[in-house]
Amino acid sequence: MRIRYPTRFVLMLVALSALMGAEDRQLRHKRRVRAPSGPVVALVNGTLIDGTGADPVADAVVLIQSGRIAAVGPSAAVALPPNADRIDLGGGFILPGFINAHVHNALRKDHLQTWASEGVTTVRDVGAAEPYVTVFRLRDTYQSDPLCARLVAAGPLVTVPGGYPLIPNQFPAMSVLSAEDARAKISQLLDAGADFIKITLEPGADWPVLTLEQAEAIVETAHVRPVPVTVHATQTAMYRRALDAGVDDICHSASNRLSDDMIAEMVQAGVCMVPTLTAQKKAGETVSNLRRFVAAGGKVALGNDGGYLAGLEIGMPITELEAMREAGMSPMQVILAATKTAAEICRLDRDLGTLQPGKRADILVVDQNPLENLRALLNVTLVMHSGVVIFLR
Repeated sequence: MRIRYPTRFVLMLVALSALMGAEDRQLRHKRRVRAPSGPVVALVNGTLIDGTGADPVADAVVLIQSGRIAAVGPSAAVALPPNADRIDLGGGFILPGFINAHVHNALRKDHLQTWASEGVTTVRDVGAAEPYVTVFRLRDTYQSDPLCARLVAAGPLVTVPGGYPLIPNQFPAMSVLSAEDARAKISQLLDAGADFIKITLEPGADWPVLTLEQAEAIVETAHVRPVPVTVHATQTAMYRRALDAGVDDICHSASNRLSDDMIAEMVQAGVCMVPTLTAQKKAGETVSNLRRFVAAGGKVALGNDGGYLAGLEIGMPITELEAMREAGMSPMQVILAATKTAAEICRLDRDLGTLQPGKRADILVVDQNPLENLRALLNVTLVMHSGVVIFLR
């Protein structure tokens, strides 16, 4: 299966049709912003699901100071400072802010605000149509707005002349002509501020792909910094090339069957899969490959391709989360894919992904247990972004 995305014109129509509703959501969420009244905020009376995979902790407390977690644990073990601004969670469930590791069109402020307000406090834009100087400038601008999801940006997709997504999507991309040219252009991209590099390995009857030599040159150049490299690949032959080149994660589950040996190789090398099942409509072997990869101990991160294809959620990607569950992942595995593992592939795990002392206070609270029903993630009662309460019901 090859993913053939809509043309940019169709995408503009889709975006315009959703714009008014998105603006209404922004206004609603802005009215709910709550400024803490003291230097320390205490979230109390909730059950903690901390993103590490540990068992939930009932009657938990999370203390936040200067935008970071100062202490976390059962109420009997966490002393509340007398000046703490207490927020009673009413028995809700406390999770790390979610991370969507495969989105597009993240330079739109309304998209960033919708993601953040629904608990997806960080997104990874894996390919933008705008000039990369513009991408990184806007990324840095949005970081100062707590209402916007944190943005991790690659800038342009990297391909070859006449390759995907230039063909068939007419989507702007950076073309490299040789291994030497790849090194020079990737260095320029990294100098400009790319958080990671995204290459494409999508062959077609009428378009070429990066050679192994070119892909290796890109990975080597990025890893010197060190900056990770992800790849668009939907076929096992291109998985093979990506693994040989040394990429860090692969976007999309393969539509034809991954061999047991290739799965074992990915697990051994720590190469993560971002399966995007809903974007691929669960076609071919995409679901079974994910199931077998997880059973073998593979690392999976959440990503739904939101912001580009019509019908894929901007906000909490519940359809993708449920598809991962249907593919055999436990609710806890799904949550880890959206928190700890997604933070790792974004190289943000020192700051994000788990609720532990010293990390940024990106926090999602829902009113029911998502380990029993993932749809509970749609019933958000609080979102905190870097210690700022941006949504409170």
